[in-house]
Amino acid sequence: MKRVLVLVTLLFVASIPGYAQDEIPRFEFAGMFNLLRADIDPLGNETMYGYGAGAQFNFSRRLGMVAEWSAAHGSSGPVTIFQAGTTYEIPLVDTRVQTLLFGPRLSYRRVVKFEGPAISVTMFGHCLLGAGTNKIDYNISSYTRWQFGFALGGGVDLNTGRRFAVRIAQFDWLPVRSDLDLEGAGGFFNNWRYQAGGVIKF
Repeated sequence: MKRVLVLVTLLFVASIPGYAQDEIPRFEFAGMFNLLRADIDPLGNETMYGYGAGAQFNFSRRLGMVAEWSAAHGSSGPVTIFQAGTTYEIPLVDTRVQTLLFGPRLSYRRVVKFEGPAISVTMFGHCLLGAGTNKIDYNISSYTRWQFGFALGGGVDLNTGRRFAVRIAQFDWLPVRSDLDLEGAGGFFNNWRYQAGGVIKF
């Protein structure tokens, strides 16, 4: 935790002062790591780790359109699986959640100044729609199917220059529908996701 605080402090200090508010990038590309709290009760609401990428086209200072892909992986067990009328007791399963989402993003771009140098930040919120999959691999079979999913959330970028920003945090409520039947648990899995990474602007 101490290293994270030191890193964030250094990024703030290194930020380019006076970054112009009217310089709005047309395109933004983000590469991120993520932490997903998967809503899979039989797996103990598994915590999974992964990565993601996103592309954003800005129509104006406020409005942009986003395409985003992410994947998270984990393993857990034991678990009881019902499939084709048969019950399986699995000691260990490998899990994977993927999403492919699109939608509008509203951004608020501002230069803030405390006692030190000015800092440019972009705060944003979005509602993204698309598809997701809850996949499990185990010793006798594999299950995966793309179904409806969406993300509702937002985050904060720290602009460290005209062409680069650090995505300090992006938090999303990430429900994904699934026919996966684990101990009778199906329907929407109400996942939560945290992402952070870097943003390149063009």
